Amino acid sequence: MVQPKEMPADLKPPEPAPAPEDEGSDEGVEGGGVGGIEGGVRGGAPAEKDAGPVKFNTTMKAPVLVAGPPLEYTSQALEREVEGVMVVECVVTADGAVRACRVLKSVPFMDRAVVDNLERRRYKPATLSGKPLDVQYTFTIRLKLPER
Repeated sequence: MVQPKEMPADLKPPEPAPAPEDEGSDEGVEGGGVGGIEGGVRGGAPAEKDAGPVKFNTTMKAPVLVAGPPLEYTSQALEREVEGVMVVECVVTADGAVRACRVLKSVPFMDRAVVDNLERRRYKPATLSGKPLDVQYTFTIRLKLPER
């Protein structure tokens, strides 16, 4: 395996979804945030402890890479000189682990290598109001052939 020319560490958060219009009162809820928080509960009641990961959004601080092996091209991808952009959605846990990755946009012969690489990385977790949480995070990874 050969290391790609560019380190695929682009962390581009997904576009935030537009806030749905509520037919109820437009006065909000005491203690609520503008537009609410995805995965939140109407009325501000705390979510269940094991409610699962929430979709990352711009109200959160993004995960930050702490450690992980460099991504290496597979021999099949090198032979066929493939390049491109992969989009992979994973869960980044409150303890910084990456799991449950799902390829949304593929690059031939690189899917498994990229997912394995992401799942071996460690992150400073995403936070909301300073508290770490499990998030569904979308990684955008640019694969460029190494110079020979």
